[in-house]
Amino acid sequence: MALKKPSFHLLLFASLSTAVLEGSLCGVTADNAVCDAGLCCSEAGICGTGTSFCAAPGCQLSFAPACDGNQAPATGSDTSLTPRPQFGNVPYGVDLYHCTRNGMVALTFDDGPYVYTPALLDVLAQNSVRATFFVVGDNGGKGQIQDPSTGYPAIIRRMIAEGHQIGSHTWGHQDLAVLTAQQRRDQIILNEIALVEILGYFPTYMRPPYTSWNADALRELGELGYHIFNYDIDTRDWAGDYSYAQNVYTSTLSQNSPSSSSWISLEHDIQEQTVSWFAQYLIDQARSLGYQLVTLGECLGDPPANWYRDPGTGAPYVGASAANASATTAVPSSPSSFSAPAYSSEPSAAVSSGSSSPTAEPTPTPVPNVNFHAGTSPNDRPGYSQVGFSLTTTAIRPTAPTGPPPDAPLKSWADGNLGLLQKERPSLVICAAVTLVIALHCSSKV
Repeated sequence: MALKKPSFHLLLFASLSTAVLEGSLCGVTADNAVCDAGLCCSEAGICGTGTSFCAAPGCQLSFAPACDGNQAPATGSDTSLTPRPQFGNVPYGVDLYHCTRNGMVALTFDDGPYVYTPALLDVLAQNSVRATFFVVGDNGGKGQIQDPSTGYPAIIRRMIAEGHQIGSHTWGHQDLAVLTAQQRRDQIILNEIALVEILGYFPTYMRPPYTSWNADALRELGELGYHIFNYDIDTRDWAGDYSYAQNVYTSTLSQNSPSSSSWISLEHDIQEQTVSWFAQYLIDQARSLGYQLVTLGECLGDPPANWYRDPGTGAPYVGASAANASATTAVPSSPSSFSAPAYSSEPSAAVSSGSSSPTAEPTPTPVPNVNFHAGTSPNDRPGYSQVGFSLTTTAIRPTAPTGPPPDAPLKSWADGNLGLLQKERPSLVICAAVTLVIALHCSSKV
């Protein structure tokens, strides 16, 4: 089936304000002005090009056709017409945040794959742990996940080969509660297209970005055949407060008995500290308290075939059962720049990760500031060190702008973003400055 790119955007943009030129203000803070073709409307509301303007989820989808989040995968087959029968016992279209089998902890990792993900897979393999990954198609300017040049297809195939479960975290990590129905559908379908290109099938499990939705989104996701997952332990690793993360995780597990409880824990594989030491902490604590570490499907008693959908028939993908039954398939190991932490607290038979030629699969390139929640700060790591783990994250892209709070004065955020604009597109500074002066003058007359 040939790939069909979304057609709703042209209709949407045509209904909004007249397109504006590069360097002009755009979006909700500029009377819904739409950027000209080929331009992106940054989170700060400025038309331009480059990662700082176009990367998801910051780029404002409704005001710029060129946003990364509006771009269909360059290759792949359309899944929009795939039948969506409901199968299995796990509910569809409702908020799920509990396991149904006691004595289990399901570690779930959002927002990847990313440059740290291979090292996390190494940690999980060394501990014979299977986890669940909610993957995003194109976020933070990292590139589309189905593009072989990014290295991400090999990482995702490795996840499957080592017995992990994959779910959808949408195409561009957009807040589903504020999108239109068509935009929500596109965010789901585009990620399906990319995953079918990589795996040959797509998941029935998903987690909305920011775990944010409304009643319409839940209904629509159910109609698309998705189980919608929340969590009951939020380590908030994205905030960088790992003392809090350790306390909330350990106290929750220790104050309950494995004989009568189970847990879904939320983490992010785009966080360096989560990969370099916190993942091992999560594993050690759960096992020391008598819990078994499993995938989401396992903690719900859902057969692996139900985790994925055949893009042709819409039926359970039976090949997934075999893929998840064995974790010994030779798959690409993490790049040489990664070294998983060496721990000895709980020896176990490591899963064979195999190896690949250094030139066979590209290494993902670090992209700074892929954190979609908040900044990070260093914290003490009692009993855990980063021995053996090293990664050089060379800043190859400009820092993405931070959008103004809803009630922020125009000048307070525009001043800060002119500096960014000067670095990203020096030729636009004069144009942006003139636009700002006009806007400030007009606002002072109101």
